[in-house]
Amino acid sequence: MLACSESPALVTFRGGFVVDWAIVRRLWAIEARGCSFQLEDGGRFRVVPPDRLTADDVAFLRARRDEARQAIAYQADDSHLFTA
Repeated sequence: MLACSESPALVTFRGGFVVDWAIVRRLWAIEARGCSFQLEDGGRFRVVPPDRLTADDVAFLRARRDEARQAIAYQADDSHLFTA
């Protein structure tokens, strides 16, 4: 479950993780096209298959790389789903 914070541009997830709504929307849009995200060593991530990314997606992810990686890592770590 997620709740919108007082700032309309931020989303607070369970466990207190906060991310910009633009990141969440873009990652969901990319997933909706059939892509998935893979975390790699060194704090990087890959989008598979990469040919489904638009030039705008690539520019957005490069500009917001750290925030996107944190959101992807949060989603990959499902421990927050089991806390009350």
